[in-house]
Amino acid sequence: MNESSLPKKTKLLWQIRIAAIGFIPIAVMFALSSVSLWFTAAGAVFIVLFAAAVFWYVPAFYESYSVSFSNGAIIVNRGVIIKTCHIMPFSRLVYVQSISTPLAKTMGLSALSLKAARSSVLIPELAAADTQRFINAVTGKEP
Repeated sequence: MNESSLPKKTKLLWQIRIAAIGFIPIAVMFALSSVSLWFTAAGAVFIVLFAAAVFWYVPAFYESYSVSFSNGAIIVNRGVIIKTCHIMPFSRLVYVQSISTPLAKTMGLSALSLKAARSSVLIPELAAADTQRFINAVTGKEP
């Protein structure tokens, strides 16, 4: 069994994404704070929620993620509050897709989307070389 964990850059990428998403509603709430005190209170609540997401949930989710390659199958375990386990045999794979956003590409990362009949598994950002190695192993091509 070959156990693999996610690179540390993946956690940083997730934290950047959550912080960017959280910045917009917080900025709007504080821009509207001159209208009502409720907007200031709502902005403070959003700051606490997004700080918890960035500094507690994302690292905990990152630590819970494990990807294993065992006997012709891929096993993905993840979850902080709700734990899930996905098992997908290589023989059932219909296609494998590599996904890379511009921010992930600058960090040298790309995600994998595995599709089978009636199911799919998304493996978050791995090193681009690892992603290509996995695709070559599944397709039977040697580099």
